[in-house]
Amino acid sequence: MWMVAEAYTRMRRHRYINVVNTMRLAGIVIAVGFLQGCFGAPSIDDTMDEYTTRLFRVLDKPFSENEPPLTARRNLVLPSQTYPTLFELGNNVTTLNINIREFYAIQDCELGRIVAERNTALGKTQLPSQRLQYEHRVLNALANCEARLKATDNPIASTVAEWRKQKQAQYQSVWANVVQTSTEMKLGLSMAGAPLQASENKDAKASVNALNFINGLAKTLKHESVVEGKLQATHESAGDGSVANASFEGANFEGANIVEKTDKVNVEVSASDSGELEQQLQIIASSRLPAKLWQTQAILHNRLVSLNQVLAPALNSVQCKNGVTSDKATILRNVFYLYFIEEIQPIASTLNSYHYQLQPLWKQWAENAALSAPFKAHIRTHAVDNFVQYSATMKAHVSLWQDFLGRCNLSPTAP
Repeated sequence: MWMVAEAYTRMRRHRYINVVNTMRLAGIVIAVGFLQGCFGAPSIDDTMDEYTTRLFRVLDKPFSENEPPLTARRNLVLPSQTYPTLFELGNNVTTLNINIREFYAIQDCELGRIVAERNTALGKTQLPSQRLQYEHRVLNALANCEARLKATDNPIASTVAEWRKQKQAQYQSVWANVVQTSTEMKLGLSMAGAPLQASENKDAKASVNALNFINGLAKTLKHESVVEGKLQATHESAGDGSVANASFEGANFEGANIVEKTDKVNVEVSASDSGELEQQLQIIASSRLPAKLWQTQAILHNRLVSLNQVLAPALNSVQCKNGVTSDKATILRNVFYLYFIEEIQPIASTLNSYHYQLQPLWKQWAENAALSAPFKAHIRTHAVDNFVQYSATMKAHVSLWQDFLGRCNLSPTAP
């Protein structure tokens, strides 16, 4: 009986130990997964370091400070180094003023309240995105006010029409200021933070949509008239938009940072939704997709163009007599597969995919007269010139390996 009890006790202790060990193992697996999630995949620079080091080791080539792959990083041109200054980018939008007589003549329009709001401290300190939202709001108010005044044959209607035309002429410049001078856009177009990865690039897909959203705002109310075809709404009753106790010596006809939609003349303007515009800008700042693409292609170009110079003669010196492979050739093929095909090429594929998705956008910006020449030069440098160089360097690197593998009767397959 005692022996049975002891055996039962040992069995329970053994089972307890197994459970504890299993829990510890599970904890280790979870911890490792957590650490991988925190630190993420190695960067393209780290992978290039490992790729180059292993190739040099197999080729018995010294890894000194004079080797081009090490000095390549010193020549790396980052997008942040080519982004123009604020002085080069900002469009100076001319202030449009109205006198007291004109100001009181529009008190029955929402326009009067907008003018009053612009003269507050908050109204005078608008961000570029807030200014763009204001421009939509004021164009709607002008269209409504003009239509109402025309319906009553009020002579000031022609003055309001001139204001509207001037504001429409300025609209593209205001939109360009959002694209060129917003903090979020500068981050997205110049400050990568970290290179691109093959996958799990935060907000990358959403960033493509966000950039196209911002681009789409350039077309809103682009045409000269927002009143023609809308005059059927002129018989609606005028809204109560008067401004109490207003006293302005030449009121400043700019705008406020409070955005509302008018129901009088139905002009659809997406930028008047302040929440949507700010959200899209935040996505661009979070992802920084263009800057990541351009930083990554610069790294790949600079590292590979130097490596190609060393690798071409080194691979030619590897013996594969009569197409018979050697141990060194096989090891080199393995290094090429494990690092270039398995790690570097997927990153390049992701880079190329996003590049071609954004290419139509860059083309439209290159043709937009409101965007400054220095800004266009920044986009062209990275989205056109540097991409062409990067693509040629990648192609040259692959060609080196194709020639080598063909000569040694090897295929670029898993070892």
